[in-house]
Amino acid sequence: MEVKLSKEASAIPTVLVTNEGGINDYGLRILVRVLLSTGCFRVFVCAPASSQSGVGHGITWHQDLCVKPVKIEGAIAFAVTGTPADCASLGVSGVLFYGTTPDLVLSGINVGNTCGNTICYSGTVAAAQEAFLQGVPSIALSYGWRNNISSTHDLKLAAESCLPIISFVLNETKNKTFPPQSFLNINVPTNVSNHKGFRLANLGKFKMKNDYTPTANMHVINASGATERDAFSSPSQEQLWLRRDILAIANLDEGDDIDYRAIQAGYITITLLGALFSSEIPTFPYLRAWLREINPNHHSSYDCSEIPDWSIYK
Repeated sequence: MEVKLSKEASAIPTVLVTNEGGINDYGLRILVRVLLSTGCFRVFVCAPASSQSGVGHGITWHQDLCVKPVKIEGAIAFAVTGTPADCASLGVSGVLFYGTTPDLVLSGINVGNTCGNTICYSGTVAAAQEAFLQGVPSIALSYGWRNNISSTHDLKLAAESCLPIISFVLNETKNKTFPPQSFLNINVPTNVSNHKGFRLANLGKFKMKNDYTPTANMHVINASGATERDAFSSPSQEQLWLRRDILAIANLDEGDDIDYRAIQAGYITITLLGALFSSEIPTFPYLRAWLREINPNHHSSYDCSEIPDWSIYK
């Protein structure tokens, strides 16, 4: 199959859209329609065949990926039996779109904010991060959807509100002035129709408390003819099904420049993320002191009495 593009189409920037919610997710379909309605973008889509919410930056390593073309009017689209990171990697590789590398990767628009520690679990952020690792500029887009309050019209407004950022990044990338060490994480507040504009925000920190609720027990009778009671008495023969529940979230940050606080205040937040979310520089002296104590070049034997006082670095 060969795709032929007009001179007009090849002159405009190419945007690859992916997500964590799957190829049929409302957020993705609305984002694609918003992009196409401007006439300013050529749109490719490479998204998971089913929802991959919360998979983080997992990749498919030991199994083949199944790729199927999907009809999305105005775009070239594929569904992939893989993770968001798989889709981003495949989408920028040139394998699916006949050698074309997109100018920008957009991941979203996610139904629900992706800020603070949640970026570690987010497939939305992972897809943007994977594109960034492959050398392609990227943006993760999320909208603070709330059940019984938000609507698909709000999702459309959220996608439209991000168009100035998308155009700005494409222009800066074309001029080679966009920071090559960063990609963007954008969060749109729930009340998008009355948002207060864009605001740079730092990544917040949460302390999440988890609980696990049993949902069912399954007792397996083994091949030797053991009874259900015997199976129940043997831990190796029992399966316990558990559901994770988040009981509480404690905010560890203060200040108006924290992402989730700025979102609550009604701003569209822009957070710069890097490849590896590394720890803060002030921890380095602590680690240097630690290494001095355990480095074999300095000690011929291990002495428990020589443990350093690390409390001075706290």
